[in-house]
Amino acid sequence: MPTTQKPEKDSGFEKDVGMISGFVAALAITMALSTGVLAETPQGAGTQPSTTAAPAAGATDDVQGIPPEYMWTNVVTDFDRDRLSRLDEAVALGTEESYGASATIRERAAFHKVMDAETKPINDADLLGWWACRTIKVGGKFSGLVVYSWFDCKVSVRDGFLFFEKRSGSQRLSGRLYQDGSDRRVLLAAPTYNDEPQRAYSGPEGGITDPQRQDKLGVLSQLVDGRLRVVFPWSVLESTYDVLELKRPN
Repeated sequence: MPTTQKPEKDSGFEKDVGMISGFVAALAITMALSTGVLAETPQGAGTQPSTTAAPAAGATDDVQGIPPEYMWTNVVTDFDRDRLSRLDEAVALGTEESYGASATIRERAAFHKVMDAETKPINDADLLGWWACRTIKVGGKFSGLVVYSWFDCKVSVRDGFLFFEKRSGSQRLSGRLYQDGSDRRVLLAAPTYNDEPQRAYSGPEGGITDPQRQDKLGVLSQLVDGRLRVVFPWSVLESTYDVLELKRPN
């Protein structure tokens, strides 16, 4: 039976971690604006994140003034493009599978608290800084419903891109966040373990088939209550999909 808090190695926040200062945040936002990373935030609140089918391969024209190199459609692998196009299916199937798992009430409450939360249009400036983050594995033959412990995540600006990192725990993750409409960002990332150097997303050629090393595709949403949610459809290990919940550290 899965436990409510399933620890990885190196649990807990890094002691020297703190929220980035207002000056650094302002500088990061300025850098992002100068390179076209930040989108104008429309008025009105969203509901659940858009899960429309991924655009066809080969789309290289500018969209709403965004240079081609900042469009996820130009760098995503075919495998990840397919996974994203079937996001709704992964969530529906994995959620149904989780009902048969012997999960605790606390696990189910944690799952519904993040998956049922109302979303809103994303303000990229709100993403910057340190976050507490935990993974929830949903569905599949081995997971069912498993809620892990809290670890450290960070969003910053690197080389003109919004850059996401899971910085602690034995299973880590890093990659770029791309615009995809007003209500979501697409995360194209690569996993690493313990203190291994970060790796770049493999790009449109792909080629990584080792399930321990395969690219990670996620869809980030901003929740009305200030948290973030990243859904990773069709996980190649254990679960049908994973959810990463992020909240500001205390």
